[in-house]
Amino acid sequence: MTEQRQIVIVGGGIIGSSIAYFLSRAKNCPPVTLLEASKQVAPGASGKAGGFLALDWHGTSTASLAALSFELHRKLAQEHNGAERWGYREVETHNLRLDTSRKPRTKPKVPWMNPEVFTTTSPMGGGGSTAQVTPGDLTRFLVEKSQEANVTLRLQTKAEGLVMENDKVKGVKVVSNGSEEIIPATDVVIATGPWTGKLLHQWFTPKTMPPFLRSAAMIDGSRAHSIVVQAAKDHPLSADCFFTEMSYGNSAGAPEFYIRPKGIAYISGGSDDVPLPDLADEVSYDPKLVKELQRQAAVVSPEYLDVNKDAQLKAEQACYLPLSPRTAAPILGGNANCGIYLAAGHSVWGINNSLGTGKVMSELLLDGKATSADIRHLQP
Repeated sequence: MTEQRQIVIVGGGIIGSSIAYFLSRAKNCPPVTLLEASKQVAPGASGKAGGFLALDWHGTSTASLAALSFELHRKLAQEHNGAERWGYREVETHNLRLDTSRKPRTKPKVPWMNPEVFTTTSPMGGGGSTAQVTPGDLTRFLVEKSQEANVTLRLQTKAEGLVMENDKVKGVKVVSNGSEEIIPATDVVIATGPWTGKLLHQWFTPKTMPPFLRSAAMIDGSRAHSIVVQAAKDHPLSADCFFTEMSYGNSAGAPEFYIRPKGIAYISGGSDDVPLPDLADEVSYDPKLVKELQRQAAVVSPEYLDVNKDAQLKAEQACYLPLSPRTAAPILGGNANCGIYLAAGHSVWGINNSLGTGKVMSELLLDGKATSADIRHLQP
């Protein structure tokens, strides 16, 4: 039976890529095809998210998955030089309060921060319990290793529907370079992040949609903005992440600062309700929101992060966070009888829980049950 199976994963972000990677490590893995509708893998949040990892910031339903995933991130980085290849490192994590209207009492403990404004910091995590990665680099690594193990990657290939026979998957209808074709499949994994709801409504009518897919059909996205800044003076900055509350001039905000290796600062904040486009390649950003992030970066560190001075603005961008309004948690699992599986709705923890998701989904597909983590409350 193993040789007769053919698995198709729809979605070339970090979730789909993680599933492909862990499937490719298994001795009994059937042929696997990874489909991505965009020009490259990690076109959405998997290439534009912050990459913050936390061991114990999670609710009951995801705690086991998060613990597994956090350990897999550490282990993968140790085995494959993740520090250099995708920026893996442990970080200290803080809450930062900043107010430009108040006089500073003491200098910030972090040397690259503005000493001329009032700041207070309090610890939120560290000592090995928080870490970071550069998500796009990690996703590309996972795909590269999967391809080396004979996973087939199909870019610019959009899944338009399923071929079913006696309520069992037989193939995936795709469009590639303007041509339609059917890719044979016995098992299909939907890992399309915020596009999951849109995709399911395209594939099924309300009457034909299997009941176990209905919660996932509500998954949508919320657009979040970010910038990437190369610090001035080639300053390495420090291995810190900050969740902030800022009052500056007549403005206020709560940007998040994730300090990456080699003097790179990833700064995020500012979300809106712009509808999800058809493809990740078509995601746009609001110039006003990214400009405000630049202003906030200059307030926190005018010496190192002001892009109007010596710092270099490397990216202005936005991505959509996949939200599952019915479950408020990722949906992992499927129906072996019909051959349809789901791995979507990870919200802000998609990067954090990516490797754990890949591991348990590979177990479900190959062994019929997840053994590495408790996902009972996450199944559709």
